[in-house]
Amino acid sequence: MTQKRILIAEDEKPMANALSLKLGSAGYEITLVYDGEAAIAVLNESKYDLLILDLVMPKKDGFFVLAELKKLKIAVPIIVSSNLSQEEDIRRAKELGASDYFIKSDTTLAEIVEKVKLALGVQLTADN
Repeated sequence: MTQKRILIAEDEKPMANALSLKLGSAGYEITLVYDGEAAIAVLNESKYDLLILDLVMPKKDGFFVLAELKKLKIAVPIIVSSNLSQEEDIRRAKELGASDYFIKSDTTLAEIVEKVKLALGVQLTADN
């Protein structure tokens, strides 16, 4: 089985590093970027199995990235992460193509790994 590739677009470096370590140790190949502009550039260059996308970032925010990916017809499952818990933001992100959404302060790294497995269609068993 080939290793799944995940792009993490997150400007808060401690959060980005924690996600990278946790998902890397779960067997995923991780690429980190720290702004929306870089996320679009990387996704234009290579294929990823999943994007974890922060909504509030410098240069281009997550909403811009979602709209741009749609416009460029870049198909990738997207889990949005944010400190924002507004229903309007969640609805807007899902309308723009996000398949899942989590609030950073309310979600553990273990829960994020489970969301990633679900998004990638990995069979959840007692072993993993």
